[in-house]
Amino acid sequence: MVQSDSSITSIIKEFLEQDLSTRSNVETIVLCGSYATGKAGDHSDVDLCYIGAFANFRRESLFYNGRESQLMIAPWSWYEHVVNEYERKGTNIATITVMLSTGQCIKGDNEKWRNLQSIAIDSYHNGPTPLSADEIRKIRVRITDLWEDFCDKRDHLERIWLSIEILQKCVEAQFTIQKWWAVKTKYVLEELRTCDALMANLVERCLKSPGSGPELEIICTYVLEPIGGWMKESWKE
Repeated sequence: MVQSDSSITSIIKEFLEQDLSTRSNVETIVLCGSYATGKAGDHSDVDLCYIGAFANFRRESLFYNGRESQLMIAPWSWYEHVVNEYERKGTNIATITVMLSTGQCIKGDNEKWRNLQSIAIDSYHNGPTPLSADEIRKIRVRITDLWEDFCDKRDHLERIWLSIEILQKCVEAQFTIQKWWAVKTKYVLEELRTCDALMANLVERCLKSPGSGPELEIICTYVLEPIGGWMKESWKE
C-alpha cells in the first residue's frame, strides 16, 4: 500500500529539517518524480532538486525513516544549461527537464525558480532534437539485422529471446522517431497507449505470444516504413 500524501509529506518535512541543518546555500527545493506527479508506489524514492549557490553538480542518495531520497544538488546555471542545451541534443532522455517541468516547489518559490520552470516546460513541449540521417540509418540497420537473425533461428527459446529484443528496439525507435521524450521502463506501455494506440495494441498482442504470430514483422514494418523501410540499400560508414 502506498503511503498517504500526509504521511509522505510529513516524512519529507522531517527529512528536510534534519538535512538542511547541515547545509548552506540551498535557495530552492523542488519535489520531483513520482511523488510530484502522483505515480508513487511502495518502492518509489523521493526525488529532490536542491538549487542554490553551489560550485558544481553532485548527486546524493540518503535514507530517512525507511525512505530513500535522491538529491540532485546544483547551481542555477547548471540546471539552465541542462534544460536549454544538453538534454535536447542527440537524445530523447530529458530527466532534469521533466523533473523541473512537473516538479512542485516546496522551498524558495521565487522568480528565479518560476523562470527556470518556465524554460523547462517550454523545452519539454518543444521535444528533443530530430534524428539525423545517420541516426535514422542506424535504426534501420539494427532492426533489419535483428529481424534477419530472428528469421534464421529455429530454437523456440532463442526466437522468444530475439523477439523481445526486437520489440524493445522497435519501441525505443518509435519514441525517438516521433520525438517523444523517453520514460522509465515501467511507464513505457502506458505512454505508448497514450501516444500510439495502434502500436500499443500490436505490442501487447506480441507480448502474449512472443516468438510466434505475424505481429512482430508488422511492428517492424510499422516503425521502419515512415523512415525508409527495411535496410536493403548499400551504405558506407
